[in-house]
Amino acid sequence: MLSHDRMKVPLISICLPNLNTRPFLEERMETILAQTFSDWELIICDSHSDDGSWEFFQKFAGDPRVRLNQVPREGIYAGWNECLKRARGRYLYIATSDDTASPRLLESLARPLEQLSNVGIAVCDYQAIDDQGEPKAAVLAKAKEAFFGEWLQTACIRNGKTEFLLHACFGTVWGTMTAVLFRSELLQKVGLFRTDRGSQADVEWSMRSSLVSDIVFVPGRLATWRAREGQATTSQNYDWRFVRTTLDCLEAALRDQRSGIPEEWKRIHNWVDEITAVWRKEYRDSFQLYRGLGRQHPDQFLRNAGAALQHQPKFLLQQILRGFPWSKELNPDHAAAARRLIELFHAPWPPQPLNHDVRLS
Repeated sequence: MLSHDRMKVPLISICLPNLNTRPFLEERMETILAQTFSDWELIICDSHSDDGSWEFFQKFAGDPRVRLNQVPREGIYAGWNECLKRARGRYLYIATSDDTASPRLLESLARPLEQLSNVGIAVCDYQAIDDQGEPKAAVLAKAKEAFFGEWLQTACIRNGKTEFLLHACFGTVWGTMTAVLFRSELLQKVGLFRTDRGSQADVEWSMRSSLVSDIVFVPGRLATWRAREGQATTSQNYDWRFVRTTLDCLEAALRDQRSGIPEEWKRIHNWVDEITAVWRKEYRDSFQLYRGLGRQHPDQFLRNAGAALQHQPKFLLQQILRGFPWSKELNPDHAAAARRLIELFHAPWPPQPLNHDVRLS
C-alpha cells in the first residue's frame, strides 16, 4: 500500500458532485471506501437533490474524512467546481456519482505521480457500462484501440502536446474524468471547468491541461463511465449540437494565446484547419442529411435539415444539389487522422515507457 506521512491535509481529495443519482450512490460509496489507498478526504457537494440522495449521505456525516455540502443547483460542472474549491489534497480525483472504480485506482494513479515530480496528470483505461453496470462499447473505442494498440497495455509517459493532438482527433482521448488523477496546482494553470459547455466542459479542460503537462498512463481498466438513458453524452445523443460543442472546445483552446500552443505549430500552413479537420467533418456529418435517413425517419430528417439551414446552409445546399448522398469523406478515420497530425506537427511519438525504477505496485 502506498504510504504517506499524514500532515494536516490528506494526499488526495476525492470530489463527489451529485444531483439526483440515488440509485447509484450505494455502489459509488462502496468503491470509494474500498480503495487500497486510504489517505484521502471525500468532498460531497449535493445540488439539493430531491430523490433521497442527501438523506443517504447523512450516514457518512460522522466520518471525519467526509465533508458534506449542499450547493446551488447550477449545472454539472458548477457542482464539480464547488468540490474543487473545497479540496485540500495534493492530488484531485473527480468521482462522478453514478460511476465506479477499482479498489486499486487511487493507489495506482497516485504512485507514479509521487515519483514523477514533473508530470501533473495520471490516466488509466476505463470501461463504459450501462444502467445495470454491464459493459458496453464507448464512443470511438475501436478507433482509440486501433491507434494505441500495445500502448494501452504499457505503462508510459505521453508527451502533453501530443496528447492535445490526440484530444483533437478523439474529442478527449481519456474518455472520462473518472480515469484521471491530477495535481492540484494544475488548476492554477488551467482553471476550473467551464459551466457553459453543456455536458462537455471536461473535453476543453482535458485539452487545455494537456498543453501544460505530460501524462503518465497506467494500464488497466480501473475506472468506469456509466452511459445511461437520458445522459447527454451517450452515443444516442451524439447529434450536431454535441459535435458542435466539441469543435467549439477545440477552437477555444486554439484561439487562446495563453493556452500553450507551440509556436512551431503556428508556422505550418493552415495549422488550425489541420487540427480541426476531423471535427469539422464530423459536424457536417452529424446533420445526417442522407437519403437513407430521409426514407427511414422523415421527421428527423426534416428537423436536421432545418438545423442545417440555420447553422450549415452551404452544406445543406450542397447536399440538395447532389441528391443527399451518403459521404465517406464526412466519416473520417480518427486513428488515421491522429497519426497524420503527429507526423505533420512532428509531435513526439511513441510514448516513453516507464523506467523500471518507477514502481506502480
